[in-house]
Amino acid sequence: MIAMKRSLAALFAGLFLVSGLAWAQSTMTDSQVLDYVQQGLAQGKSQKELVAELSLRGVTKAQAERVYKAYQERQGKAEAKSAVLEKGRQHSVNAGTSQDWAADTTQVFYRPEEEEMEVFGRNIFRSRDMTFAPSENMATPRNYKLGPGDEVIIDVFGHNQTTLREVISPEGSINVEVLGPVYLSGKTVEEANAYLKKRLASIYGGLGKSGTDMRLSLGQIRSIQINVMGDVAAPGTYVLSGFATAFHAVYRAGGVREPGSLRNIKVVRGNKTVGSVDVYEYMMKGTQSSDIRLEEGDVILVPAYSEMVQVEGSVKRPMFFELKEGETVADLLDYAGGFALGANTNAVTVFRQQGASHEVRTVADKDFGTFKLQNGDRIEVGEQQFRFQNRTVINGAVYLPGTYELGEVRTAKTLVQKAGGLLPEAFTDRVVVHREHADRTREVFSINLTEIMAGSKPDFVLQNNDELYVASIYDLKDQGTMTISGMVNNPGTFPFAENTTIEDFIILAGGLKDGASTSRVDVTRRKKDASGMVATNDIGEMYSFSLKDGLVADDSREFVLEPYDEVTVHQSPSYNIQRHFVVKGEVNFPGEYSLTNREERVSDLIQKAGGLTPFAYVKGARLVREATEEEITQARELGTLLVKQIDSTAAVNQGRGTLKTGTRHYSISLDMESALSNPGGPQDVILRENDVLDIPVQSNVVRVFGAVMYPTAVTWNAKMTVADYIDAAGGYSQNARKTKKYVVSMGGRAQKVSAASKVEPGAEIFVPDKGKKEKPDYSGIIALSSAATSVATLGVTIMTLVNNVKK
Repeated sequence: MIAMKRSLAALFAGLFLVSGLAWAQSTMTDSQVLDYVQQGLAQGKSQKELVAELSLRGVTKAQAERVYKAYQERQGKAEAKSAVLEKGRQHSVNAGTSQDWAADTTQVFYRPEEEEMEVFGRNIFRSRDMTFAPSENMATPRNYKLGPGDEVIIDVFGHNQTTLREVISPEGSINVEVLGPVYLSGKTVEEANAYLKKRLASIYGGLGKSGTDMRLSLGQIRSIQINVMGDVAAPGTYVLSGFATAFHAVYRAGGVREPGSLRNIKVVRGNKTVGSVDVYEYMMKGTQSSDIRLEEGDVILVPAYSEMVQVEGSVKRPMFFELKEGETVADLLDYAGGFALGANTNAVTVFRQQGASHEVRTVADKDFGTFKLQNGDRIEVGEQQFRFQNRTVINGAVYLPGTYELGEVRTAKTLVQKAGGLLPEAFTDRVVVHREHADRTREVFSINLTEIMAGSKPDFVLQNNDELYVASIYDLKDQGTMTISGMVNNPGTFPFAENTTIEDFIILAGGLKDGASTSRVDVTRRKKDASGMVATNDIGEMYSFSLKDGLVADDSREFVLEPYDEVTVHQSPSYNIQRHFVVKGEVNFPGEYSLTNREERVSDLIQKAGGLTPFAYVKGARLVREATEEEITQARELGTLLVKQIDSTAAVNQGRGTLKTGTRHYSISLDMESALSNPGGPQDVILRENDVLDIPVQSNVVRVFGAVMYPTAVTWNAKMTVADYIDAAGGYSQNARKTKKYVVSMGGRAQKVSAASKVEPGAEIFVPDKGKKEKPDYSGIIALSSAATSVATLGVTIMTLVNNVKK
């Protein structure tokens, strides 16, 4: 219950912290919030998860405070302690694992309040990996005092052999056959061993003298009940192993919290302090000599610290430290891990409060061991100001740029030699020198390294921290690029190189593509006049060349490219890739064919496909064409039927082997009889890439749909008229537009018809309807009237104001 209570405290504290967020309207009652929290903790949810979930459910700061206050009123301290103790007894399975529940729940659910300062050593008890729990496999300590609940194992070996296992009774004794009760409680293992040897000698003659001996060891270790009080995270009663120490008890209580002491943890036994524990001794030296083994009824008391100081600045552990009375600056620096790299080790500054005033003490290194610190002192360790004493730097166009020792290197010439010499592209007429003076001011000037290296001018003497920069001629000049585009394998932009010809550049770009024109290659060049004073109309120049066998074929073979030239390799005007179209249906060889000239027509396609089969119905022939982007855009802008036809066929065409998936198509009405009887005539349509020509078989039905009573398909009869087919569909519907009916043939031709018209097999008769009449929108009329009235009123008001102003 203590763990649960502290978990609730931390949880509602989290809700208080995030109360500044925008909350949703809470839909949970106070009792529902409390039940939700308790169930969540029982399920193992973290505090962060519960805070987030309650926030999303709209729990406000005020509600969280109200629920927590109600929970506190229902819980008493005595009840909380009793619950912890009872829970510990229920979970005590053996001495090594007793009260694991209490430790786990304390460590997982409870966290101390956020501290304002980080104190060295306090986190040691909050790690789940360092519990200070005694090992179950450790040898029995010789000074371990036996008590009720301990199991002792007595082994007699030698001429006589026997083993006795007995548990010390609450009265402090074990029962040995023949001897009766033997009192061992309060004795150490060593004392109990000697005592038993004397008592058992009456049973086993010559015990310890003539080949027979005995040994006492511990079996099951008893559990002890101790109390942890003071400034710990979860003070209370705990059941621990009989081997447990003060460190383990403090860990089980959640560790030391503000303002608890780590240097003076007391162990009280029988109303007397039997020892104190200094955590720093363990942390700094690794010794556990001060860690006291606990006994039944012990009280671990964590008082408040007496001295807390802070060290900041250039130390390895800048934080707060707890000191004992009389400890010095040297002790503090030892706890802080010593000086950090670059620290001023000659002195430290101590800021101290003396009553209502403050003072500053400068402590020299010779006084570190004698200057005693007081509670509240703040120690500041400064940093040294580093300055190079023998440094010089060279960068730029040398083989080994970097930092060098100013010793053997004293001049600019020797520095260049030390850096491996100058690169061929080094610009030595003006080498820039950056100099830092003693007062940290900087100066920039230049030297002529060309004359220095030639010996015609005295060498330049370097000073500490001088930095030389040798520029490259490429740094001073824009090298430029070259661009090639068009029919080459790797078009793009390349760095400019001197004496590059068109042939070289084409090779650099991977050579010509199939279809590249060798009769014309263009080069465009920038118009440059660095000394020009006025703008000119000319902005560039263009040169055209022809190629033969990969070389420039005309008189300009010596033409070389300049920076930022752009080369364009055109496609040959006579180059064409294969273009395909499809014929399907009633032809002898349906399938895909290629165009052989730009004016190939429908009749040519029929001829390539081996002609029509006897079953072909030429009047129903239909040509499906892929729409270009321009046609689609134009159709949509004009709102014509074409765009609807294209959109509706896009989905239908999915999956057809003869049409590209996802493309848009539309139908072209054909007069196939005229096209075949007069090849090349106006009815013989010129084909386009991806066209699909469909020659169907004759259909013997006529479809009737639209504004008819029963849209249906009727068997074709040469004697039947449009009126007959409409009658077969049940006649006109009430809203039919009888004079606007039309017929669409199998080939896609549409024409308006009368009731007495005849139709071809496979045709479709469509009767449009009159459409719905829009009912008057009375609400709109009223709104419009109100708006007009408001405008009129506004106008009258304005006119009145104007008239008043005129008056």
